[in-house]
Amino acid sequence: MQMRRKSLGLASAALLGWLAAGCAATPAAPVAVQAESGVVLLGETHDRAADHQWQLARIEALYAGQPHLAIGLEMVPRSRQAALDDWSAGRLDEAQFLQAVDWQNSWGFDYALYRPVFDFARVHRIPLVALNVDRTVVRAVAKDGWTALAAWPDLALGRPAAPSPDYNRYLAAAFAGHGQARDGDALNRGFGRFVAVQLLWDRAMAVRVAAARAAGVPLVVVLAGSGHVRDGWGIPHQLQDLGIASTPLVAP
Repeated sequence: MQMRRKSLGLASAALLGWLAAGCAATPAAPVAVQAESGVVLLGETHDRAADHQWQLARIEALYAGQPHLAIGLEMVPRSRQAALDDWSAGRLDEAQFLQAVDWQNSWGFDYALYRPVFDFARVHRIPLVALNVDRTVVRAVAKDGWTALAAWPDLALGRPAAPSPDYNRYLAAAFAGHGQARDGDALNRGFGRFVAVQLLWDRAMAVRVAAARAAGVPLVVVLAGSGHVRDGWGIPHQLQDLGIASTPLVAP
């Protein structure tokens, strides 16, 4: 985690810390999972084992009703998609997979927390979809804003839907809470970069989910930090902009 924070810069490092901490309190999610929308978003606190157990239970329930689902992962950048394909197909053992996906550098949280989900996907040959972008892209946006994406036209993210006023206030509180705002003023250039990075993650993941649905995947189950999922903000907001409905749930 410290490695990721150092490499991504101040604004995005603060955001990573906020997301990892679970953001704000969220009411317990219902046990039943509605999958009619074709996209179910399962929010987590990255280092909380109970959240990953909850996610696995939801995936098992969804798989029972729709065995042709795919699992989308915030944890893996799209440049590592081949490693996910090889894992689900049984072509890599765990050590080979962790090296191929560059887990420690790409994500950094304890793989043991995620192992049950990855093992379930492997046993049932469930496709795994890399949703994130590489750290070089995140660093560029953290430094220069959304215009930096001109260097990566293949990402094809378009323009993200503007964050709602509530989402902006939420991010401003997180930014200020991590000591990044001066004199209570979060509306400065640092905060602009902070929001740009969050929109990058939200939009990039939404675009990948939309592409999977367009390719005929009947159900995409997304594992992502709670800050990307809660209250219809983040990924759900960007999916809506792309014409995709979703069901966002946050681990209790």
